[in-house]
Amino acid sequence: MTPKGHFNFEYSNYYAVLPRSAAPDHWQDTNNFVIQYGLLGNLELNVDFPIILINRYTAGELPDAFGFGDIDFAAKYKFFEEDPRGWRPAFTMSAAVEVPSGDPATQLGSGYTDFVVNTIGQKTVREGTVVHVNVGYQSNGNTLTGAIGIRTPGKIVSEGLSITTDVTPTLNLGADINGAQIHTPHGHERQLQLTLGGTQALGPNTSFAFSMFTGWYRSPQWGVLAGLVWTP
Repeated sequence: MTPKGHFNFEYSNYYAVLPRSAAPDHWQDTNNFVIQYGLLGNLELNVDFPIILINRYTAGELPDAFGFGDIDFAAKYKFFEEDPRGWRPAFTMSAAVEVPSGDPATQLGSGYTDFVVNTIGQKTVREGTVVHVNVGYQSNGNTLTGAIGIRTPGKIVSEGLSITTDVTPTLNLGADINGAQIHTPHGHERQLQLTLGGTQALGPNTSFAFSMFTGWYRSPQWGVLAGLVWTP
């Protein structure tokens, strides 16, 4: 959580090779900008927006696309901290709305307004090692960011599990697996992605984030991410 009265800025570049089912879309490069503000000690506000480049095979009907994607507004509230001597984990809930600011004709935007609620449990299993479990529900819209994600709009359930550990005082490494699925009378779509990565502190207020990932179904085949986190 961002401390009360403070801002947190994040920038990441996300390069992903898309699955064959996304053809004629070939690969996507996403520059994502995030601004977070600690409104209260346990309440954080968030806005993020992507700038997307979608590369397509030459045989496709659409040309390559470049521009702004959909803007996301969110609030995160921590209900309680974990009990360091007992079983109780920390518990946080977030709510987000993503507005269709990107152009759906070029697939930069989904064309839908998304409503998402996510719950997050966090527990320290030993000093420096933390496990996160999250379960989310999307009542409207889809999970598309550009050409990545579930295309079918509707009620989508997501889930994830991650573990991180402090390797050194400045280096944290982790792994997570995340999925999402939607079932309709006409069929179903799924996402599943495995990510390995970490953060390296560059100073008291700045960190470098990095990861590589692979996915199945509607997730990218593989990709890499690099970014910076700055808390002034």
